Amino acid sequence: MTLPTVSKAELAYLWPIEWLGLHRQYLNAGEMDVVAALLRQVEAKSVLEIGCRDGRTARVLLHNVSSLQRYVGIDVPISYQPSLLHQRAEMVVDPGALVVDDPRFELIIRERGSQDMMPSDFSPVDAVFIDGDHSEQAVEWDSRLAYAIAQKLIIWHDYHNDPAVEIKLVLDRLCENEHWSIKLIEGTWLAYLSRI
Repeated sequence: MTLPTVSKAELAYLWPIEWLGLHRQYLNAGEMDVVAALLRQVEAKSVLEIGCRDGRTARVLLHNVSSLQRYVGIDVPISYQPSLLHQRAEMVVDPGALVVDDPRFELIIRERGSQDMMPSDFSPVDAVFIDGDHSEQAVEWDSRLAYAIAQKLIIWHDYHNDPAVEIKLVLDRLCENEHWSIKLIEGTWLAYLSRI
């Protein structure tokens, strides 16, 4: 299945972000700019990030998206065993460490991260950014969790990173079988679903 593609030129509010001197690992060039633009476009006040790792993305987005008032990050303890073994190297001992001093940030740690949580565990949020466990089961769970609580926007990372991860498999299936209107951002590994 081929998902519809949106060019970066079609995005309003797209401009280079300020990285605050932080590392640029795990996102391709220009992708943080796109995530920020998507959040600005829907005037997101609250975000849930599934797989917040060291908190770099949260810190950068809180600095670059002026509408943000609340940012919740979910992660796992270092003892977690991801289904995709190569993701073990991406885990950190101290999730959220780069942003815990920001009063707008809240960290949630669970043994299986978001897979230990239900929609009823959350207040609705404007946007969900999914970038945690990239196995088929976890992406399916996270996608349905996000669909239940995101009022404006869902963003997924690593759509084109197959066969290393299983995101494309899940998103293609959701589009084909359940008619989710997921779009890709041209030249990135980002996919999104706008709900407004």
